[in-house]
Amino acid sequence: MRKLRKQILALTLSFTTILYVAPIAAAANTRYHDWKQYDPRWGSVVLANQNMKEVGCLVTSIAMLAVRAGLRGENNFDPGVFAAEMKRAGGFSAADDLLWEALPRAVPGLTVQTPWEPLGGTQAEKTAKLKGYLDRGYQVAVAVKNGRHWVALRSVTDGKAVMMDPGSAATDLFGKYPAAGVTRVALLRTEPGTTQPEEENAISESFLVFLKEMVKLFMEIFRFLHAMVR
Repeated sequence: MRKLRKQILALTLSFTTILYVAPIAAAANTRYHDWKQYDPRWGSVVLANQNMKEVGCLVTSIAMLAVRAGLRGENNFDPGVFAAEMKRAGGFSAADDLLWEALPRAVPGLTVQTPWEPLGGTQAEKTAKLKGYLDRGYQVAVAVKNGRHWVALRSVTDGKAVMMDPGSAATDLFGKYPAAGVTRVALLRTEPGTTQPEEENAISESFLVFLKEMVKLFMEIFRFLHAMVR
């Protein structure tokens, strides 16, 4: 009986590794939604005088938008790579400000519609405007904290603006940052014929959810079998 329990446990561990650990590990380096400016892989990259960890929120936000737009893939592109390409393109001032005119040279196909579009109104009105920008095909970087920080807009779903924040794990834009301090956006466009579907660049989130549910089911089966042979 003890031998049977060991066999069941070994089978469970093997199955869990195949269905859960391996795919999650494979996806760990390709989840652009979770890129942070302070990531040790690029946090020490210097823009002009300061590094990404200190002032890289806008650089990281635009890098995420470049992948969201399908212009770059996560296997060979990240905020560190983007920062290096911007430096080669003369994309930073001595004060570490991003020079928008250099963006198309660093990421061909990504153009700047406007780096300074005022965003006024109530929270609901701002949310509606953000959705309108996405519906019109823009990639949107959002200035929060009265312009002291930048995030990338991922979607607007059920009246909630979902962000990709280089400085935190939060995803609810107005849940994290007060609407009064969200006063400006930068609107970027992609040139026709230069993009590919986002799904080609990353493991499907729904597939990862499916794997997790499969593991939960298998663990329930294991507990049932283990109880039977005790």
